[in-house]
Amino acid sequence: MFFIIFMTLTSYTTIDIPEMMAQTAGRSSWIPILFTSVLFGISAVMIAKLNNMFLGKVFFDYSQEVIGKFFAYVIAVYFIGYFLMIGVYLQYKMIGVLASNFLPKTPKYILMFLGLVLFACVSYKGITSIARIFEIYGISFLVITLTICVFMIVDGDPYNILPLFNPSDVKEYANTMKDLIIPFGGLEVLLIIPFTDKNKKAPVKAFFSLLFIGFFYVLVVESTIMNLGINNTILLNDSFIEALKITEAPVIERLDIFYLTFGLTSLFSGMIIIFCAVVEYVCRIFSKVKRLFVVTAVGILFFVVCLATSSLKNISKTYESFMFYPIIISCFLIPLVILILAKNKKRTQKHSRKRAEQ
Repeated sequence: MFFIIFMTLTSYTTIDIPEMMAQTAGRSSWIPILFTSVLFGISAVMIAKLNNMFLGKVFFDYSQEVIGKFFAYVIAVYFIGYFLMIGVYLQYKMIGVLASNFLPKTPKYILMFLGLVLFACVSYKGITSIARIFEIYGISFLVITLTICVFMIVDGDPYNILPLFNPSDVKEYANTMKDLIIPFGGLEVLLIIPFTDKNKKAPVKAFFSLLFIGFFYVLVVESTIMNLGINNTILLNDSFIEALKITEAPVIERLDIFYLTFGLTSLFSGMIIIFCAVVEYVCRIFSKVKRLFVVTAVGILFFVVCLATSSLKNISKTYESFMFYPIIISCFLIPLVILILAKNKKRTQKHSRKRAEQ
C-alpha cells in the first residue's frame, strides 16, 4: 500500500514541485508541504477505514450497499472521467520527458501509442501484479532519489535556503496549499484495492505514508533550492533536473540522465495505476464484458483523448486550473460522505439485531 501511494503521488511531482513551491512560499515551502501532507493523510485514513469496513470489496461494490446502485454508478462514471483526466496529464508529462531527454526525433503519437500498449498489458494482469511491480519500482526509485538528494545537499549552498521561516510568506500559505492539491491528487486509487483482515493497521500506515511523502517533497524542494538558489529555481522549467545537471557526484558524471533512467519508473507507475483504475471501474460497470476487451477499449479511449487534446497550447496549466475541485471531491467529500453513511447504516443494523435478540 505504501508503494502504491508513493509511486502514484510522486509520478511527475518530483520534477516540477521545486519550481512551483519557490514561486509561492519561497524558502518557507516546507511548512505548507507538511500541512498539506497531514490533510491528505486524513483523507487516506478515511479511505482505509472504509475499505476495512467492507473487507474483500472495492469501493464500487460496497458503495452500492451504502447509497444504492444508481448513485454508485454515478460516482463510478465520475471516477472514470476523473482518472482519465489524470492519465492524460501524466501521459503528456511522460512524453515530454522522453522527447526532450531521450527520443527528440520520435513523433509524439508513436511514444503515446507505445506507452499505452505497455500500460494496457500491465493493467490486464490486475492490481495484485501491479502491487508487486510497484514494490520493485518503488524501492529503486526511492533509494536512487534519496541518494541523489544527499549529493545535492552536500554540493549545495545551505545559505540559499535560509531563513527557513519568513513571516512575510505566511500570507501566501493558503494559495500555496491550494497549488499543492495537484501533487497529492491520485490518492483515490486506494478505492480500487480490496482489503483483508491483515489490513487492520492500514489507516495508521496510510497516514504516515502521506507524512513521509510530505518530507520527501520537502527534501526535493530544499535540495534543489540549495543548488540553484531561489531565483533560478523559479525561472527554470523542471528545476530539479536542472539542479542535477550542476551537481557533482563521485563516479556518476551525469546525475540528470542517471535519475531520469530510474525516474521514468515513477511516471510509468503513475500511468499504470491510473490506467488500471479506469479499467477496474469499467469492468465493474460492464461486468459481463471480458477484461481484455475493456483494457483494449480503455487504451483506445486514452489514445483518442490524448490526440484530441494535443492542440492545447499548455496542457499543464489547463489541467491545474480546473483540477482543484475534482481532487477535493474525490479525496475528501466522497469518502467522508460514504464513511458517515456506512457507519450510520452499520450502527442501525447493530441496534436492529439487538432488538431482535431481545
